[in-house]
Amino acid sequence: MKKAKSDEPRPEYRREDLGSGVRGKFVKVYGAGTNLVLLSPDIAKVFPTD
Repeated sequence: MKKAKSDEPRPEYRREDLGSGVRGKFVKVYGAGTNLVLLSPDIAKVFPTD
């Protein structure tokens, strides 16, 4: 049986205990990384699309 999801936090979590959030804190680190993989031309022929 699935529980209904709620946007409200549980009563035991108080907002002041969570601290202040910082928007975009890790955006520079995320942008610096890459998941680009270069294939040799013979392998790229087997996978013609992105």
